[in-house]
Amino acid sequence: MSESAILPCLERLAPEFGVPPDPALFSRIAAYLAELARWNTSTNLVGRLSEEELAAHALESLLGSTLLDPADRVLDIGSGGGFPGVPLAIAGFDVTLLEPRERRAAFLRHVLRKLPGRATVRTARLEDLAGDRFSAATVRGVGDLARLVGPADFLEDRGKLVAWTAGAAALERGLHPRFAVERRLPIPRSERREIVLFRKCSTWNNAAPHG
Repeated sequence: MSESAILPCLERLAPEFGVPPDPALFSRIAAYLAELARWNTSTNLVGRLSEEELAAHALESLLGSTLLDPADRVLDIGSGGGFPGVPLAIAGFDVTLLEPRERRAAFLRHVLRKLPGRATVRTARLEDLAGDRFSAATVRGVGDLARLVGPADFLEDRGKLVAWTAGAAALERGLHPRFAVERRLPIPRSERREIVLFRKCSTWNNAAPHG
């Protein structure tokens, strides 16, 4: 799978996802997706996806950027093959890619060496973070997220948690009262999946029970 095959898919699908045309950005995204497809033959990063499917995943990552502020320090939880963190980093966001599995972390470091972007990779689990706080976190495809985030000490007060999910209602119940829903974006080409912006509640008492 080549960049030249992926790039037309990005250009064709971008209006559907509300992503403005940007040849330089799309070229870098296509290079990332080509590397992802190449590594995927030996390391299961994203499953078997077509050029169009990979382009759609990257574009929905960029769609989520509308819920972030340019100055945000973003923690991408469980980055895996890089969605949404790598497209966000290529687009100019300051992203820490958190991935506990060494082989996947190695892929992320490889991509960052090849492509410009404001990102670093940390080979660790969320519960291993200590003392570092972010203004926003992104997450996609992580099970039992409500339990995983716990009291969300990794986020600043009133920090943002942006989740790509097909179960927004259940996630909202699980995160209450630590987080409140602030905005929801439907994901094109999907009947159930959404990008949901949760805001950390400043009145949440970390000593209270959660989950």
